[in-house]
Amino acid sequence: MSILIFPDIHGRSFWQKPLDDVIRHRRHFDSIVFMGDYFDPYDSEGIDESEAIANWHRLFATVSDGVLGCQPVFLLGNHDAHYANPVFSAFAGGSRLSRRYFDAIKAIFAGNESLFRVAYDTMVGPKRVLFTHAGVNREWVERHGELLKPLSADSINALMNTQDGWFALSDVGRMRGGERPTGGPLWADVAEHYDADGHPYTIDGYDYEVFAHSQRRNDPIINSHFAMLDVRRPFVLADDGTVHEYGDDM
Repeated sequence: MSILIFPDIHGRSFWQKPLDDVIRHRRHFDSIVFMGDYFDPYDSEGIDESEAIANWHRLFATVSDGVLGCQPVFLLGNHDAHYANPVFSAFAGGSRLSRRYFDAIKAIFAGNESLFRVAYDTMVGPKRVLFTHAGVNREWVERHGELLKPLSADSINALMNTQDGWFALSDVGRMRGGERPTGGPLWADVAEHYDADGHPYTIDGYDYEVFAHSQRRNDPIINSHFAMLDVRRPFVLADDGTVHEYGDDM
């Protein structure tokens, strides 16, 4: 099984070339995963919010034509959830939330509620792999264990159905300016995915995690436990369990 992965979008168009390759049958993937944060662009990148909204509509039109050969997965990021849910907006809203286009973006999520999820898991070879926007760390699971038993993509997604669940999803760790020891799968920092001895780990019940959110200038963080891919370009999780940049195998 091979999976095409798009980290944080934020109005960027780096999705276009890989999806065009899929549509034109130059590449095939068993799944395509978007890691969230479709809006709230960075001023420094010269993309305004209206352009980010137009970019979303182009992306959605592209994947809605049934020409990809697989059903794409759309994860929520923190820059999506503060439009999609009032609890998250109140307790964990991001700094770049668009007041001007708030209603327009909120309507996108309200009109496609069943499209979005917080977590996705699948088997890649012998590995059980968990995808979320920011990753799942042990302290967050311990804090909300009663809501998550047993931990799975399904139990994480079920948090979207209740107010208590959204409170759990709204955790922001101190490293990101919040009051919790660590953040949840929409806000966790990559540094929260290392144990007390500084070793990376995979959350219990899974063999590997893939997430984004902790933007880096150039290089992703890829190790034997997780891949943090927020570097403004697409990646592939190959059927042998390795992660590499899109195009490196062409």
